[in-house]
Amino acid sequence: MTYVMLTVEQLRHTKATNPFVIKNPDQVTNAFTSTDKQMAADKLKLTEREQIEEVKNLVRGHDMTSISSKDLREIGLALNRTGLIDDETFWVFSNALLATDENSKPTLQDVKFNALALFNERYEEYRDFLESNPRDVNKGTLEWQQALVAANHAISALSYFSNSTRADLAIDERA
Repeated sequence: MTYVMLTVEQLRHTKATNPFVIKNPDQVTNAFTSTDKQMAADKLKLTEREQIEEVKNLVRGHDMTSISSKDLREIGLALNRTGLIDDETFWVFSNALLATDENSKPTLQDVKFNALALFNERYEEYRDFLESNPRDVNKGTLEWQQALVAANHAISALSYFSNSTRADLAIDERA
């Protein structure tokens, strides 16, 4: 990956932001990892076979450990439109790397990265920040932390569905 890094002095004169740097880009499992179809379906609150098929079709051909911001934004938008993720969680998907140019426009949209590691590290960093700065904790910061948790659950479920080799990922129906 190629990044343009700005100095503090340069940042003072621009709205540009550097991308979030993933410390462990090879991470494929974490506390949010979905290990079976029911867990993955529960994380996205999928209850109907049709919903699962839609999600499977949405992520078909995508690898959550090597995906671009552009693709994540498209997937997030589809999930948001169907009500599977809320607006704040969509924002996490659509601004994954947090990189912007001097006009605050997203950059690095076609650069592939590990979304599982990125979302987990962003959550852990924010959680640690709130724990270290309890005076900064308020309704808004807790809502943002929850959006990061929801994004982690969603990306984990999407990873499960995109990596599954089973043809039938439907939830077991109970009478």
